[in-house]
Amino acid sequence: MLNRCLVLIAANALNLLAQEPPRTEIELSATARKIAIAAPPAQVVDLINDQVQREYAETLRRDLEGIGAVTVLRNDLPSSTSSDSFSLWLEAGCDWLLTSKVSQTSRDSVAVEAVVYDVKSGKRVTSITQNGNTSSYRRLAHMVADAFEEFLTGTPGVANSRIIYCREDAPGVKEIYQADKDGTNIIKLTNHKTLTMSPTVTRDGRLAYLSYRPMPAIWGQKVPGGPHVRLYPLSDNVGFNVYTPVWSPDGSRIAFVRTDGKGNADIMLLEVATDRTKRLTSMEGLNSEICWNPAGNRIAFISDRSGSPQIYLMDDDGTNVRSLSIGGSYNSSPAWSPDGSMIAFVSRFEDNFDLFVYKLSDQTPYQINTGFTNSESPAWSPDSRQIIFSSTREGRNRLYITDLSGNRVERALEQTGCQQPVWVRSR
Repeated sequence: MLNRCLVLIAANALNLLAQEPPRTEIELSATARKIAIAAPPAQVVDLINDQVQREYAETLRRDLEGIGAVTVLRNDLPSSTSSDSFSLWLEAGCDWLLTSKVSQTSRDSVAVEAVVYDVKSGKRVTSITQNGNTSSYRRLAHMVADAFEEFLTGTPGVANSRIIYCREDAPGVKEIYQADKDGTNIIKLTNHKTLTMSPTVTRDGRLAYLSYRPMPAIWGQKVPGGPHVRLYPLSDNVGFNVYTPVWSPDGSRIAFVRTDGKGNADIMLLEVATDRTKRLTSMEGLNSEICWNPAGNRIAFISDRSGSPQIYLMDDDGTNVRSLSIGGSYNSSPAWSPDGSMIAFVSRFEDNFDLFVYKLSDQTPYQINTGFTNSESPAWSPDSRQIIFSSTREGRNRLYITDLSGNRVERALEQTGCQQPVWVRSR
């Protein structure tokens, strides 16, 4: 039954100019289940009111609409959810009906039980139980949606995830922010009142970034929830500058770029616990724009050693360097997918910079059709199914989310002046 819900990705290559990466349009097709969401009945009017119930139901509806394996019905639906009404739901075009019961379990705690029914057979398809506090109805809806997506596809969804990014607050001033994946609950994480950018986050939630205070230095947290401290260099009296820190997957090291003031830039490693550094590249020219593979033993980076910016791979000790055969005259911003199978990047295409995905299994780049304006800073969703990126398609930089076809591109935030996103699961 579930195989009809799976998304099939078909890639058809197009012949393009030899100097550009081959462009492939990735089409999505699916036989989607039509599901309807019933608003949960109120349990205790004083504590779980109708407005909260509606907010929970609407948040869950929006989350499920983002799942490619289902189609969410909205209009002309029955009001009853009893088994006697299933024939009416079937007449309304519904395959599955999702009901929720929200219960107060203590003064500060609530529980949600969501049940999915096959309205044709009347049988229960699955049930999901989540617990939270009385102010976390939106998060509970996200958790239910993610559990439902895992039931459908085998991989948890990303409704309950966060986006970390930098935003221009004023000319010459950028700070680090975070928001829920749906663009709500925006929190300012830094307040250095200077250029603060290049956020990077460990799996246990530690943040690091670059801030000019007054010279560029790497700041971050050594322990989860700890204070923001200067990590490297520890003094301003150095003959170099540092840029673009990136945590290793295990959170023990930070790869970053160090310049020598003579037009050269190399990739370095910082052991956070010991403050020791190691140089990974040692060539004239620019080596920059770092990303780790999920295992933490390889690094992708950009180098102009061949004459133009191209993507290279190396082991985490700086050995076994090789270039990716992706073609194109200018490639940048590599981002390794969490499942390790793909690298997203930006490439010059028809006078613009657009998003591409390189599949490591067949060594082929695929273009994501995100429009005819410049795109930059791609970052993967935790489930490797979507990419968030920055673009000027509406004027100032905004953040957008696209699927791997490029057919479904949505604005991630209403804020403008946003760049360098990182997408992480909520803890």
